[in-house]
Amino acid sequence: MTQRQLGPVLGATLLCQNIDKVSKAYQNGLGYSLVSSGVIDDAQIQCWSTPNLRQNKTHILASSDGQAWLRLVEDKHSQTHLPLKTHGWMSLETNVADVDVIRNEIDTNAFTIIGEPAYLQVSDAIKAMQVIGPANEVTYLTHIERPVPPFELPMTSARTSSLFIPVLCTPSRDASLAFYQSINKAQEGLKFDTKITILNSAWNKDIEHQYQVATLQLDGKCLFEIDQVPQAQAIINNEGSLPSGIAMVTCVVKNIDEIAAHFKVTITQTNNTYYPGSKIILLKGAAGELIELVSA
Repeated sequence: MTQRQLGPVLGATLLCQNIDKVSKAYQNGLGYSLVSSGVIDDAQIQCWSTPNLRQNKTHILASSDGQAWLRLVEDKHSQTHLPLKTHGWMSLETNVADVDVIRNEIDTNAFTIIGEPAYLQVSDAIKAMQVIGPANEVTYLTHIERPVPPFELPMTSARTSSLFIPVLCTPSRDASLAFYQSINKAQEGLKFDTKITILNSAWNKDIEHQYQVATLQLDGKCLFEIDQVPQAQAIINNEGSLPSGIAMVTCVVKNIDEIAAHFKVTITQTNNTYYPGSKIILLKGAAGELIELVSA
């Protein structure tokens, strides 16, 4: 079998109109810790082509197990997007030890609960709740009780842990899956139809309405989920900045030189401690989403 080229997922970036408000919400509401704060560096500005973010503030937050995966970037002039109704990165699925404990302790002033803890249709070993956070981002807080083949998923004993499934909202499941398969170069993704309760609620659909979904397994017990929602609005781009909401997902890639050549993008050299390697590139997917790839 061809070796997977993508994975693990390193983290995600939220574009914030008020970075201090968002940062404090994660620290006070979910027990995250602030591990670094500063401004966007020149290498990131160059790689992202975001001149309007020069000298803008950034925070890196770590979940309770110490994994520093959540990056906040401030853009006070960014537009507001509609959660669950906009193409691009739609939600972040993160690992928790006990979702019922999180439900009892979460700060509901900062996080709006849109889905109470419940087992997912795809498996009775996965129990999750869903919230809308302070940057209008949707997060799944997910407790995995036991292995769920054929998926490779993480389990944790920490209150909160890493991002393991970024969820993409796209007008075309097939186009988005083909894009990521062209990078991953391993087994094909899985395609299936499933009920997604929070989407049905957001779109006033029948509770049993099914969506065309795909998953693509990555290294590091991570995967991408791709949800086809053709009626959603186009991704909201901000001039000289990043998209609103979940602005990008960052993922380790083994063959960054080959991928950069294939997509005709320039590799940026970096010594930023957020990245495990010294090379980064930025690609745009079929739904207009940004995926940042980092050398291992």
